[in-house]
Amino acid sequence: MSVDPNKDRNDPMVPEFWLLGEDLQDKIRAAGYESPIVEGIAVDLHDLLQSAVRIQDELASAIVKLPPDDPKVVELLTELRYEFQHIGWHCQSAATYLTSAIDQLAR
Repeated sequence: MSVDPNKDRNDPMVPEFWLLGEDLQDKIRAAGYESPIVEGIAVDLHDLLQSAVRIQDELASAIVKLPPDDPKVVELLTELRYEFQHIGWHCQSAATYLTSAIDQLAR
């Protein structure tokens, strides 16, 4: 899998999203899954939720308030595309993690 597109960005950590991800990951491990990676699904859930909130609160709401010919629309659409690419990467990572967990736990 490619590198997380958000790797070099310094987005703030959202504690409740991180804790939910850690709790989910801990529950999967408690069920008996031995993950080959340390971060697991916690970072995927955190970044998915964080990006979704950014899309809702910042990007989409700003775009719909602007006149269609405002030059800022293209800048915000570029950021929106980035967030969707970021979400897509984490969705694929989470799906891979969950497939591995399901396969291992179903044995």
